[in-house]
Amino acid sequence: LCGITGEEMEHYFHEPISELAEKDECTYEEMKERLRAQYDGYHFSENMLDIYNPFSILNAFDFLQIRDYWFASGTPTYLVRLLQHSNEQINELVGQYYDASLFADYKSDVERPLPMIYQSGYLTIKDYDKYTHSYLLDFPNDEVRRGFLSLLASDYFKIHGVSVSSWLISSIRLLNAGKTDAFRDSFTAFLSGIPYDSHDSTKTPELTEKHFQYTFYLILRLIGVYCLRIEQTQSRGRVDCILETPQYIYIFEFKLDGSADEALRQIEEKGYARPYLADKRKTVCTGVVFSSQTRTISEWKEVR
Repeated sequence: LCGITGEEMEHYFHEPISELAEKDECTYEEMKERLRAQYDGYHFSENMLDIYNPFSILNAFDFLQIRDYWFASGTPTYLVRLLQHSNEQINELVGQYYDASLFADYKSDVERPLPMIYQSGYLTIKDYDKYTHSYLLDFPNDEVRRGFLSLLASDYFKIHGVSVSSWLISSIRLLNAGKTDAFRDSFTAFLSGIPYDSHDSTKTPELTEKHFQYTFYLILRLIGVYCLRIEQTQSRGRVDCILETPQYIYIFEFKLDGSADEALRQIEEKGYARPYLADKRKTVCTGVVFSSQTRTISEWKEVR
């Protein structure tokens, strides 16, 4: 009733998956993984299988192209207004465990945006803890994550004459080519253009810290959709950001009013680069400092 299972994909759609793989010059298994990451991931209870968004996957087969079909069919501006009114930020809502009463109640109101965001399909069940009877809610897949975060970022940053999506595409191209100096300059200019005073981020240190966290959450999660890794948990800590491209592995550590050397030292001491020692790609460790005074990047150091 709600979507297409993985078994049904294999049984009924082998031919269009093969056609997509041939068109994109990848293997059948690689195309299955791309489709899974893009359109799979919905759950409606703790025991149900992952299901694919039927609207999106059928459009992908029809047009033989992986695109954001479901999100393009409508813009959830109402949900953005709900988040603004409640002063809740999406990074504080996703990846959290909740009692079912907190998101399954259909009597959503402007003070509690979570039920509406869940019921609209922008968050879904990702895990169930039987001991606490709580549910982990997160974005179902890359299509929803990218679309919703792009909308939130465009509204949050409000940079005149600058498209967030265009800047992201340009940034990814620079990172793919290993042009970190150009990416640093572009990143600095992008942050400098954000009207921070419109978000009350200059009034207290606490709001500045919260704004810093939310700004980098939006940017890194958006870039991370394309480059596969974000807030990667390892045995000795959680890395702020790991971006993987065909030629490079970028490991970023961000500090607010700290030092780039301190950030690089944390990468070294925590061994964030160790899982990639046998990888043939070039590893670039980068320490980035964000200034609460200038509201942009104040220091940037990298080790290759």
